[in-house]
Amino acid sequence: MEKEQYFTFIVLHYNCFEETKACVDSILALEQSEQTQIVVMDNASVNDSLTRLQQTYGDNPQVHILHNESNEGFSAGNNKAYAYAKQHWDCEFVVFANNDLLFEDKEFIRKVREEYEASGFGVLSPDIFHTTLKIHQSPIDERLVLPVSGVRKTIVLNTVALWIYPLFYALFGKNMKETVAAAVDLSYRTDVVPMGACLIISERLMERKDVIFDPETHFYYEEYILSWWCAKHGVDIVFQPRIQVLHNHGRATKSIGDPKRVLKFRMQNILQAAKVYYKLIR
Repeated sequence: MEKEQYFTFIVLHYNCFEETKACVDSILALEQSEQTQIVVMDNASVNDSLTRLQQTYGDNPQVHILHNESNEGFSAGNNKAYAYAKQHWDCEFVVFANNDLLFEDKEFIRKVREEYEASGFGVLSPDIFHTTLKIHQSPIDERLVLPVSGVRKTIVLNTVALWIYPLFYALFGKNMKETVAAAVDLSYRTDVVPMGACLIISERLMERKDVIFDPETHFYYEEYILSWWCAKHGVDIVFQPRIQVLHNHGRATKSIGDPKRVLKFRMQNILQAAKVYYKLIR
């Protein structure tokens, strides 16, 4: 039996019901939304948000709620949802979306299709606008591959800091804040590193890559690993500022707990991801 073709959205969920609901509802409100399927991947939420999502969308044939027994992070969670989508539908495009995104451009689907007709992209990044800081977040880099020396430095610094974490946090941690980088050049471009909060892939990539985020990291370097693969295999990455999504960054991470624990969580996952990336590029 031939599978039906759909414009597919994958939304990674953790704890924050209101944000995920707003994201899903914004997708359902898009023009041509009848042509969409939405997969919500719950990454082992520790509150009642999964149950609330199931109650909210249980009767909606376009919304599919999946659940991980453990929090497998960004890459593994998205890969599992992607495998589900590929098993059930002929995916015209797949949009990997953080749950804190809003798709308020009603013509989002049409614009993605138009860009594919024009460029034949493998990966497409929209303009990602941070609603609180009022900055544009994509692309994150014009270097498709980071310098080996810089990645090695990241590994060393995070390793040392985690060895002496109680002392490190006492001396530096309370004054450390997660920085959110702003994109400066918002012109249409190719061969850039897109921001992972919203990644749109086409059949050009799907035909050549069965597992999109491979090797898997938990929460960092996913965009750089994907960009490295695309550069190696001649797959185009396009930044199209005519397509915009809104981003309210970081609430899922903040739901983990106190600042000391959040910082350690970030450093551990940056270290793990940097080691994975280093093995690829050295």
